[in-house]
Amino acid sequence: MAQRLLGRNNVALVGSVIGLSSLFFSWLTLRPNRLAAGTHISLWDSAGWAATAIIILWLACLVSSLSGWGKSGNRRAIYLGMTANIIVVVALVLVGLTATLLVGDQSPLLRVSLGAGFWITLAGAYIAIFAARERLRGRGAWRNAVSWTALAAFGIFLITGLLQNLSIWQEFSGRESRFLQELGQHLFLLGGSVATGVLLGIPLGIWAVRSKGAERPIFFIANITQTVPSLALFGFLIPPLSALSFAFPALRELGIRGVGTTPALIALTIYSLLPIVRNTYVGLRQVDPAAVDAGLGMGMSGFQIFRKIEAPLAAPLVLQGVRIASVQVVGLVAVAALIGAGGLGWFIFQGIGQAAPDLILLGAIPIIALALMVDAVMRAVVRLATPKGTGKESQ
Repeated sequence: MAQRLLGRNNVALVGSVIGLSSLFFSWLTLRPNRLAAGTHISLWDSAGWAATAIIILWLACLVSSLSGWGKSGNRRAIYLGMTANIIVVVALVLVGLTATLLVGDQSPLLRVSLGAGFWITLAGAYIAIFAARERLRGRGAWRNAVSWTALAAFGIFLITGLLQNLSIWQEFSGRESRFLQELGQHLFLLGGSVATGVLLGIPLGIWAVRSKGAERPIFFIANITQTVPSLALFGFLIPPLSALSFAFPALRELGIRGVGTTPALIALTIYSLLPIVRNTYVGLRQVDPAAVDAGLGMGMSGFQIFRKIEAPLAAPLVLQGVRIASVQVVGLVAVAALIGAGGLGWFIFQGIGQAAPDLILLGAIPIIALALMVDAVMRAVVRLATPKGTGKESQ
């Protein structure tokens, strides 16, 4: 027994404990309108069958995380991951059906908000799924099943209208066109700033490798700008850009002003530089000198060595830097809404100003989902760019 406990998966254990703790919090909040205080509804009050099912499922996850993850670790990981997915599906069905019953034919102002218990169980399930995914490296079919089953179910529930009586969906329904507009602006700021960061950061990283004199100032400036708070950096850019737009009216016609998209793109590009520059530098530095010597022995020029040897071997680390920058910028774009640049942060700050939690979530949840999707896509790109035979293809 002691040997089995020593083989436990601590990450899965943490997720299971967090999931079980959600049973002590309210899962829904019934409000007479979007701003008023509401009545908290526990898991036990919403549906007895769901409470029993979720308790049993979380206990099953706990037992699985405590069991030995040795030779049968893959099987246990599949069991844990699929059980966590089922928990998410049951939780979504529970809150959707309960919200429908509570709203019924009542006032259209009535709101049913998701409570802390639901979000805590969702966090626990995510941690358990993450633990299962990490164990299932190299087993693509089961890894994908563990990763995407609950998300696919969520998409089906959205399409079928199961969740339409939740307050957050009602907030979306009343602002659908504005949501799509701000989502597009968020993606534009993300793509524009990261693309510019790549165009500037990779050459700077190469320059730092090739020139000892350039290395220190490049990293000094990149490190300093990274430590400046995002809101402060936006503020620093407003006076010079405002002065330029007033001095040269043609710039105003191009949309270059002290507030709005221009300062947001500049600031976000600055924030994306450090991980890209650093990873480019490290990626080129870690290239085996023997491979470079072999290229020289074959009569390759400096450019040919860079293109055929250094660049392919450094590409995975460079792309890791782009991945880090992209995920970081997804969240930072939200702050840009404070200077009129738009994006999903607009809903967050509108919700804070109106004391409307569901409006805040309407901006925050898509940002989190977007960060996870960007991370997943970039990880796939890194795997594709990793040369075969390096032993890093599955990372």
